[in-house]
Amino acid sequence: MDRVYLTWWQVDRAVFSLAGEIRKHFRPDVVVGIARGGLVPAVMLSHILGDLELKVIDVKFYKDVEKKMERPVITIPLHGSLEGKRVLIVDDVSDTGKTLEVVIEDVKNAGASEVKVACLSMKPWTKVVPDFYVFRTDKWVVFPWEEFPVVVRE
Repeated sequence: MDRVYLTWWQVDRAVFSLAGEIRKHFRPDVVVGIARGGLVPAVMLSHILGDLELKVIDVKFYKDVEKKMERPVITIPLHGSLEGKRVLIVDDVSDTGKTLEVVIEDVKNAGASEVKVACLSMKPWTKVVPDFYVFRTDKWVVFPWEEFPVVVRE
């Protein structure tokens, strides 16, 4: 699968673009970041949108670029109640949509009154089209927090 590499500047612009759209259409009480890819944009959005409460959920689905497990598994569950809260779920990419389906169900089961999804990008074939996203691509997106320079030690 072809890859597209994003810079920190591109991510920054994308997150501010998301925040602008979210402000126009939704006022979340809580941001839920999906570890690991969704954590950076979730933290940024929680600050930009007014220092909102931030919760983390960890879901494993991918073993490698083209190797997925059969079904996503929650490995670190949400803590605390979301009873009556408006929740914004944040991830980096909506690829198959299966991870988002699992998280949306979990957030609703935790009592959220309203749930919206924000992703930096989405794939054309996803089962869950985010309420807020910046771009569509059929490429594997590599974010700056995923690639590290090799350190050579002598």
